[in-house]
Amino acid sequence: MKDKNSFFKYYLRSQIKKKGYFCAYCKNVLRRLHNKGVKLMKGIIILADGFEDTEALATIDVLKRSKLQVNTVSFDSLTVTSQYNLEVKANMLFKDLKVEDYDFLVIPGGRAVFNVLDKKEELSDLIKSFLDDKKLVAAICAGPSQIGKLGYFKKRSFTCFPGVEENIEGKFQTKKGVVRDGNLITAKAMAYTFDFALEIIEYLQGKRQREAIYKNIRGES
Repeated sequence: MKDKNSFFKYYLRSQIKKKGYFCAYCKNVLRRLHNKGVKLMKGIIILADGFEDTEALATIDVLKRSKLQVNTVSFDSLTVTSQYNLEVKANMLFKDLKVEDYDFLVIPGGRAVFNVLDKKEELSDLIKSFLDDKKLVAAICAGPSQIGKLGYFKKRSFTCFPGVEENIEGKFQTKKGVVRDGNLITAKAMAYTFDFALEIIEYLQGKRQREAIYKNIRGES
């Protein structure tokens, strides 16, 4: 490990995968690291003109409820218009992104995928960087096409909006709304957005945290 903070990040991830939740020691470590200004579990959500409203914004909402840090990233302008003409402002431009600062990547669907993202080689490079570093990449609806065109679904399971799978080599799960295979999470369509976000939380923070946020968004806690 390069330093003590890197060791703690590694340790926390290994404990979550082993036990499925944060142990008391992990919580204390997190608290100490937070007090020192160390940012853990920080992610990117890609926004481009035509992004699907719910798939992006509801995912951001749920992840932030779980205290995950999320930055929205756009390409040519901070101002981005959704598929249903909602104008939003991204946190930062892609050119200013420091990949090493982030733990996970989320790609929403919508017209943006084929109208904008398909033409962005820098996004392909970002996906490769995350997956080669064993970091989480999650995509929903048409979003998985950006992973699939790079060949990462070969011999792996995935789902996506019907028809998108035609150009993807892999194990397409037609009847599943959300699929997790290793460090890849995919979802079929907008209706599965909350399950998609909860799956991301479970991967990063464990089953107990997923259950807690599930109750929270249902007004049960």
